[in-house]
Amino acid sequence: MEKETWCFIDFENLPSALEYAIGNNYARILVFLGSQQKINIDLTKLTKVEVIQIEGVGKNNLDFHLIYYLGKCQINAGNHVDFAVFSKDTGWDRLIKFIQKEGRTCQRITRTTGSLKKAVPKAKLVPKANLVPNANLPIDVQAILEKLNNMNKAQRPKRVDRLTNHLQSIIRSLETTKTANQIVDIFKQQGLISVDGDSKVTYTI
Repeated sequence: MEKETWCFIDFENLPSALEYAIGNNYARILVFLGSQQKINIDLTKLTKVEVIQIEGVGKNNLDFHLIYYLGKCQINAGNHVDFAVFSKDTGWDRLIKFIQKEGRTCQRITRTTGSLKKAVPKAKLVPKANLVPNANLPIDVQAILEKLNNMNKAQRPKRVDRLTNHLQSIIRSLETTKTANQIVDIFKQQGLISVDGDSKVTYTI
């Protein structure tokens, strides 16, 4: 099945994430609201958006509900589904790493700035002079490609699952909304890698 991403929005912590997610290609959007919060966007025609209004007030009340839904989706979602958690709270990172160890691509997104339809956050600490020159690639993908290009060719991941895991480790150090699987797809589309029927990766970089 074609890859898709489900996002989980902590509306108390990052309310701008909802508009951002609607403007981007997320297959399913679960937005969690505090008991007194309201959404000023017409969602009647947006069937991919699910609003979960939390009852009562308490410390971490919304977080606990979001965790519950993450667990349900982890069990029910197919392997073609990636997760994205929108929150500035670093407390999510350990849970996200656990989900990643379970084999699911999952990341926390903290920024929702830029064009809604083509939001490409800048990569951290990657000088422009060191980027792999490829005008067809967004700046964040160029940064990831540069790190891969700097590896010893003999040590590069030789199978697509290992490449995906390696890209996940790179993504953690960069500001990007893209998942490892999306990066692999971009690399294939740009002819930077090819994957045969046995999932073996061949590099052209």
